[in-house]
Amino acid sequence: MNVTRYLNRPYRLAWTQDEDQESFLLFQQQVGLSEMTAKILWLRNIRSLEDYQRLTGDSRELSDPEQLPDLINAVTLLENIRRDHKSVRVYGDYDADGVSATALMYQGLLWAGFSSVDYYIPNRFDEGYGLNPDAVVQAAADGIDVLITVDCGSSSQDAADLAAQYGIDLIITDHHGLPPVLPKALALVNPERMEHPNRFSGVGVALQILRALLHDDVPPWAYAVAAIGTVADVVPLTGDNRIIVQRGLQALQMGFCPGVSALLGERIKTGQQIHVDDLGFFVGPHLNAAGRMGDATPAVAVLLASNQEEAEPLAALLREKNQLRRDIEQEVLRSALKQLASYDQMGLPPFVVLAGDEWHHGVIGIVASRIKDLVKRPVAIIGWEQDEGKGSARSVPGLHLLHHLARHRDVFLKLGGHVGACGFSLMRQDPYELSLRFSKSLPEEILTQQFTDKMVDLRIKAEDLTPQVIDEFKTLEPFGHGFERPQLAVVGKVESLRLMGQEKQHVAMTLEGSPVRVVGFNQGDVALSISVGMPVEFVGELVPNFFQGREEYQWRVHKLVNTRKRDLAWRSYTKWEQAPSTVTGRILYVVNSTPDQHRVAAELGAVSWNHHWDYGTRLVQEEKLRTASSISVVVNQWGLWPEMGHWAHHIIWLSAPASQHCLAMAASLLEAGGMMWVDPRLSPDPVVLKAKRLVPHRQTLARLWRAEQQGLRPLIIGRRVFEELGLVAGMNGQTRRDLHDSPSYQRAHTQWEEILASWQKPLAEWAQD
Repeated sequence: MNVTRYLNRPYRLAWTQDEDQESFLLFQQQVGLSEMTAKILWLRNIRSLEDYQRLTGDSRELSDPEQLPDLINAVTLLENIRRDHKSVRVYGDYDADGVSATALMYQGLLWAGFSSVDYYIPNRFDEGYGLNPDAVVQAAADGIDVLITVDCGSSSQDAADLAAQYGIDLIITDHHGLPPVLPKALALVNPERMEHPNRFSGVGVALQILRALLHDDVPPWAYAVAAIGTVADVVPLTGDNRIIVQRGLQALQMGFCPGVSALLGERIKTGQQIHVDDLGFFVGPHLNAAGRMGDATPAVAVLLASNQEEAEPLAALLREKNQLRRDIEQEVLRSALKQLASYDQMGLPPFVVLAGDEWHHGVIGIVASRIKDLVKRPVAIIGWEQDEGKGSARSVPGLHLLHHLARHRDVFLKLGGHVGACGFSLMRQDPYELSLRFSKSLPEEILTQQFTDKMVDLRIKAEDLTPQVIDEFKTLEPFGHGFERPQLAVVGKVESLRLMGQEKQHVAMTLEGSPVRVVGFNQGDVALSISVGMPVEFVGELVPNFFQGREEYQWRVHKLVNTRKRDLAWRSYTKWEQAPSTVTGRILYVVNSTPDQHRVAAELGAVSWNHHWDYGTRLVQEEKLRTASSISVVVNQWGLWPEMGHWAHHIIWLSAPASQHCLAMAASLLEAGGMMWVDPRLSPDPVVLKAKRLVPHRQTLARLWRAEQQGLRPLIIGRRVFEELGLVAGMNGQTRRDLHDSPSYQRAHTQWEEILASWQKPLAEWAQD
């Protein structure tokens, strides 16, 4: 079973043999970096000493605030407002970027000497996104002279007109996409008005205004707060944004924002560094949780807290709200995945829209992001309330989501957003029909990328990660959107292995010749197929880890390549007899070839499981199987199986298993109380013969190499081994490489040896080992 999983590429490599090697070597010499680090930068279009210095130099300055359209006008207006002692209301948004921008603008105006300032965050459910007319009416009733928006307002034409009628001065600061007709305001500061927009977040725009207003005398707290919104809103972490985050992390490390220190609590220990991940995966979600549950005011308040005592109760409240958000999110996610499974019969569209009654509007954005990551497609999630719905959409790299959805503006009552995310409202309609409509005009490159797995920067050997490379990686921090932490395919040999966690759900390994620990969270069951001395390959990233009072780097595994879960107690679930015809429920039939698979499926009226390069389609098919109480599925033991642990009521082998390891892997799909049926009379001959044909023996590889040099396309197994050995067509055919440097070659021969060892005795005796 799955002996040939190595035939399928688990990732795409960004580095190819076609790069200009001479230019690259000159670049490497100029920057004085290792080959590995220099290659990563080169592939990210950092190809000169100047590019590298701009990336890593601590002395760089932020761009001139006056480059932003209308900023000079906005600052002049604010100075006049301060002189005239007018009352000002900062009007924000309820997400992490919005509350950060609100806190920053409010505190900044106080620093600047404004005598009457307050702030207002709309309720997500009662008022929705953006400046709304009711809030303008309330501002007039409260005697507000000036409204200054942050992270919103560009699409609020009606509210802007109403503000003018009430005599309220309006200054809009925002970073979202612009509508065809701009709202009327005294100033509209939005980088989207630039010919080449500077991709600030909402809080980044607010920071630039305060820098101009305060003559760049901005305290560290401002950068701490600006860094949070910049990371949370997933704007590119390049250029100005990178400088903001670098300065903000330093300020947070020094405790200039007591509210964030209270939120982080025990997560950050004495001497431990605060990293971008802490902002993106912890602080940001907690700030977001307040607005998602209705009232974002505590999120602003915690950022404005002047000391730990003031911040602690607010941080505790945000933790409660975040836990509630997570519970609701899981409910909506389960419902959305169930609906996704129903798309199997119709075909999974390139743009996926899912909708449900009373899906909580506070979590639909997160659910859209989760499903987008699963199906590798742009996704929109809609929550209906009677005949109207509110939706949230998330994009994929290369697609400007707002521009794309704006082509279908007639569908929406309201639409706003930017490159990566959009919010909208619309009348009730069929979500699948919307999926088809939004799919029609997608660019070809977006359709293509749905069939590819995540790109990795390089394939390396574990021992290639030297102390020098680790130090170089440290100088490249901070990593984030637009300058992501490098994803590497790592090969090595297991030196030690242990399972961790109360349920042994995690795995920790060391590799020969490498001092860096390897950790795979929630991959303990998969690691059962790995043993000491065995070659291993994984896709992962090098991340900082605080351990025993010091920070060190370790590998965080995203995917263990060519491994499957194993149930070591498989014999206790196995009956060594032919399965009776009366078995029912969820049944998995195992055969030895693709023709057998289709024939048996037709005879049984079963589903023939086929691997799809389109990961989204495969996910939908698996989700459909999960929801079925009774279904039969036929798999080819040499192909990829559904990855659904504890699913099958029965596994019935219609072919002899390739090895005992295959039975252990199959058993991991059985649910509690399930049974595996193996007829001891099954002949091993077809299985062993096919295994022998699929193993890349030296003679086979030599023949495939000759075909490769003649311009023919050999079997994928040959191409994979040649690639791993650094061989390309046209090279001298006598160039020698050690075949054991290819993890695919090693893995295939390890599995071949497992097959031979298993068949040293008849199948009927396997139960007695």
